[in-house]
Amino acid sequence: MRNRSLKYLFVTLMALLAETLFAQSPLHYLESTFPRLTEIYKDDIDKSHAHYVFAIDVSGSMNAYEPTMVPLLKNFIQALPNGDKVTVIPFGTEIKNPMGFSGIISNEMKSTLCSNMERLYRNPNYDQLFCDHTNIYKAINGISNAVITNSEYKVNILIPLTDFLNNIPKVPPHQFNKRRLTAEELSEMRSQLASAIKGSYVRCVAVELGNETENRQQKEFCLDQLQNNVFDVAENGLEIVSTNNSKEAIEQWFEQLRRDILVVKLRSIIDSENKAGKVRMSTKMDIDGNTISDITWSPNRLYSKIKIDSTFLRQQGFVFVNDTTNYQTMRDTILHLELGQAKHQNYGFHYLNDSLSLGISLPTDFDSELEKLGISKPLSSTNTEENQWIFTFFLPFWVTCLAVFLIILYIILAIRAASINAKEKMSGKIVVSDATGGEIFTKKVAECDKLTIGKSADIRVDDAEWTLCVTKVKPSPLLLFKKPYFEWSATKGYVGSKMGTTGCINTRNDNLLKVSCGGRKSDITHKVSLRLNTK
Repeated sequence: MRNRSLKYLFVTLMALLAETLFAQSPLHYLESTFPRLTEIYKDDIDKSHAHYVFAIDVSGSMNAYEPTMVPLLKNFIQALPNGDKVTVIPFGTEIKNPMGFSGIISNEMKSTLCSNMERLYRNPNYDQLFCDHTNIYKAINGISNAVITNSEYKVNILIPLTDFLNNIPKVPPHQFNKRRLTAEELSEMRSQLASAIKGSYVRCVAVELGNETENRQQKEFCLDQLQNNVFDVAENGLEIVSTNNSKEAIEQWFEQLRRDILVVKLRSIIDSENKAGKVRMSTKMDIDGNTISDITWSPNRLYSKIKIDSTFLRQQGFVFVNDTTNYQTMRDTILHLELGQAKHQNYGFHYLNDSLSLGISLPTDFDSELEKLGISKPLSSTNTEENQWIFTFFLPFWVTCLAVFLIILYIILAIRAASINAKEKMSGKIVVSDATGGEIFTKKVAECDKLTIGKSADIRVDDAEWTLCVTKVKPSPLLLFKKPYFEWSATKGYVGSKMGTTGCINTRNDNLLKVSCGGRKSDITHKVSLRLNTK
């Protein structure tokens, strides 16, 4: 009953592997789980191929499986899509070169491989010594070598079929050496397998032939060693198919395996395109640090858009104030952007000698699908060398220069106005006449800022009981274009009918003032004519 159960199990496994795993079925699972990525890469998935490696124990004790194994392997090969590869490694005391048992599936190759499967167990190239023992160590290394020599396949299914009873020859020949694998053998197998599967997706399935209970009681049983010390480097470890599994569980397991392989095909395809594309940047930076950049990049099917996230400098003291209006998702492959402004933490001129770097992200509308696949987006950046002086101030450089120029000009004009105030003097002629117009006094004046006219004044006029004062008024030099002028004022007596009035002297005409000492309008005693100029 036990042998029948094992036979039923094996038939079920191989049938499911041939009919379910490799059937040319629609990609319903991928389409529902990764709809956008499947839409983009559906044709690539159909063309993606896997490598299936069988290590089959053909030692004498396994001959009973020939009637079951050979037909199922032939059906398996017939079910493979063109472009997939199958490698069948017969092993016993040694491993045989799989030539003749291996090939890339095509319509012609299927017939050849199926014909060769007839010689899987009874091959004239096998000698008696070859079939006498079961060398698990060489079988597992043979699987690793098959993967290494077919490294172009990124999906590998590794299936050893044996009773996992390690039995290697001794000297003299035909002596049995039944023992478990040594620590050195396990270490070497692990290292070789790890090297073989690096960078690829691998499923490792151990199909245990023979009586499971009896196998595990033997001292040479080594399946547990392989599971714990060799195949644990694989992503899913070593999966063991047991007769304890129900038919439904086996079917579910193979259905999941089929899905996993489709997913990993999709992942391997996307991995090959998971690149940001070459980004090139050329910049122009003015004295104020304002930066304009021309950016070119190469999109692919996976990343058709880019987004600038940051612009930064590393040189101590410098910062880059980003113009975030440019931080948007863009499809254009040629971009002309105002990136922002480079500044120093202190005002003034500072020399920038640094690389201006752009931080770039790659937005998609299927980020969640990439995350489910375990694919991390590439981090992209680009930079360009900047070597120039930067002016940092709260005003632009040209405005600052204009302001400085105006300030200097104002200072010069203010100095000029002050100089004019100091230099300009009054000169001219003063005529005093009586009420009838008879001239009683004439005097010329020159180079003075102030003078008084009248009795007891600088310019003495007898019988003049009045006094006039003429004074130069200096405007503020901050009033750049206002020149000094002269005012008269009556400090004693009357001017016309108004006492104590003042007025400006017209330097172009005679200024005639009627002055008197009496309190009545008719008491005009003198007329004073002022004809003054300035130099």
